[in-house]
Amino acid sequence: MIKLIAMAAMLIDHIGAVFFPGALWLRIIGRLSFPLFAWGIAMGSRRTRNWKRYAARLLIIALVTQLPYYLLFRTEYWNVCFTLLSGLLALRLMDLRSKPLKIAGLLSILALVHFLNFEYGIYGVLTIMVFYYYKDDNYLPLYQGLLSLGGVLIYRLHEIQLLSAASSFLIPVLEREDFPLKRWVQYGFYPIHIILLLVIKTIAGL
Repeated sequence: MIKLIAMAAMLIDHIGAVFFPGALWLRIIGRLSFPLFAWGIAMGSRRTRNWKRYAARLLIIALVTQLPYYLLFRTEYWNVCFTLLSGLLALRLMDLRSKPLKIAGLLSILALVHFLNFEYGIYGVLTIMVFYYYKDDNYLPLYQGLLSLGGVLIYRLHEIQLLSAASSFLIPVLEREDFPLKRWVQYGFYPIHIILLLVIKTIAGL
C-alpha cells in the first residue's frame, strides 16, 4: 500500500508540475511521494538479500530515466533514483566497523548529492537515514519536519515541502495494510510514467 500511494502521489505531482503548474493542490498531494519512497528504501535495505543487486536496479532505472526526465522537466537536477541509490549506499556504509571510514564515506556521499545536484540532495539522503534509524521513534514526525525545513532553506524547495512530514503519521496506518507489488511494477513505474508524460507533453506541444 505504501508504494502504491507513493506512486499515485508522484504521478499526481508530476501531472501538476507539467500540465497544471498553477494547481498548487496537486503539488501538495505530491509532497507525500518522496518520503514514502524514502521509507521504501530504508525498509528495503533491511530486507534485501542482496543489496548490490538492489543498488544495481536503482542505478539502471536512474540512468534509463535521466534523459526523458530532463526533457520533461528541463531541470538541472539528476532524477530522484540517484538520490535513493545514494541513500541506500549511505546505509550500507554505516555497517562498516571503522568509524573514520563511516564518517568519511557519509560526508563524501552528502557532498556528491549536493554538488552534483541530485534531486532533494542532502535532505533526501538524510530522510532515508532517519527512517532507517528512527522507524519506531515517537519523535519521527519532528525529525522529518526539521529535515524538510532544512530542504526548504538549503534547496529553496517550496514551503509546501514541510507538509511531507505528514507521511510519518500515514506510514504506520498504511504499513498495516501493506502488500507486495510485482517487481516490474515497482521498478517500471518511474521510467514508464516519465516517458508517457513526455510523450503527452510533446503531442500537446507544450
